[in-house]
Amino acid sequence: MTTWEAVERPMSALLNGGHRIVSAMGPSFTLERNGKYVACGVRPVGGMRGTAETTSQCHRLN
Repeated sequence: MTTWEAVERPMSALLNGGHRIVSAMGPSFTLERNGKYVACGVRPVGGMRGTAETTSQCHRLN
């Protein structure tokens, strides 16, 4: 069974904390750290118009 537990930290904090990107497709990323995986989706603020700020939503997979 795969768990889908929300992570309360943004993707940038996970990357700064030691996670690494192991897969990317469009605005979706899979991160890994010590055998634990997190799926993240990134959304630009204001749609796909290219603003510098984004939001992310991440979930633990195991």
